[in-house]
Amino acid sequence: MSDPSGYVRERTQEGRRDVRWPAAPEPLPVPVYDNHAHLEIVDGDEPLDLAAQLARADEVGVIGVVQAGGDIDSSRWSAWAAASHPRVLAAVAIHPNEAPAYQATGRLDEAIAVIDELAAQPRVRAIGETGLDFFRTEAEGLPAQYESFEAHIALAKTHDIAMQIHDRDA
Repeated sequence: MSDPSGYVRERTQEGRRDVRWPAAPEPLPVPVYDNHAHLEIVDGDEPLDLAAQLARADEVGVIGVVQAGGDIDSSRWSAWAAASHPRVLAAVAIHPNEAPAYQATGRLDEAIAVIDELAAQPRVRAIGETGLDFFRTEAEGLPAQYESFEAHIALAKTHDIAMQIHDRDA
């Protein structure tokens, strides 16, 4: 696999929000794993790289993360992060809101094949973020969501790994 370590996703202007870093909370009484992170998303005036994000998490008792992919690029980045950092595990998938776009360009089968390849990596421990989302997807996009979700279920069974399910208004 080529090194996707330089991949980051920036929020669009309309998706910007107050991204100033808050004061760290008190450390948790027991160490925990964050089971759904999107550390590839960077925005704000002081974005942190992966190592800095993990160090910040460690300070409050978050000893590791499951980095969730939602498209081909973020799933590749998630698998790379997990292979590169012992405190990161990966979940890889095509997010339900992305499935119609892949279907519209005739690339949904290709995208699922990439997810299948990534799911074979030893530190990829889940298929996700997959599922159904009727909140943001119009009716014409729902068949692609169903097709994608069914394919992801089959991949989880094939690779004997967990599923990380996204379910909104479905």
